[in-house]
Amino acid sequence: MKMIRLMAVPLVAVAMVTHAESGQGIIDEATVLKAEPIYRTVRINEPVEECWEEQVQVPANSGYESHTPKIVGALVGAAVGNEFGKGRGKDLATVAGAVLGGSIGRDVQANSRSNNSRVVYEQHCEMVDRYRTEERLVGYDVTYRYHDNVFYAFTDHDPGQVITVSVSVQPAE
Repeated sequence: MKMIRLMAVPLVAVAMVTHAESGQGIIDEATVLKAEPIYRTVRINEPVEECWEEQVQVPANSGYESHTPKIVGALVGAAVGNEFGKGRGKDLATVAGAVLGGSIGRDVQANSRSNNSRVVYEQHCEMVDRYRTEERLVGYDVTYRYHDNVFYAFTDHDPGQVITVSVSVQPAE
């Protein structure tokens, strides 16, 4: 009779392996009846750089300014001033004519510069937000059967044909 008892112990051990016990209860498998994917629409921002050309007017002689109009104006003004007066008055008229002629030459040059502008194109860029929407899988609504009872769960992955369940057994009172 002692021999029979020793053989029964390994059979009980094998049965316990198939229903391993975790900290939450007994781990077992249940048959999946249905697993429906659940999607959520998400809005995604993808910033892009947008560039465009703008018209800009610039002076035709940008960067260079000739002194010739001022010098010519001063010489012409001095020659005209030299024609008036006598003695010391003639010298003052010559100087006044040179100053006035130089000023007139400068004004003529400034007016011609503002009228002689050209159009150039400059590129300008800025970052712009572009949004798109997409559907993302968030999980599965799973319907499964365990010992002729139907249960529902939400999982983050497709369980396949079977789902692992944790079963708690407590005495009924």
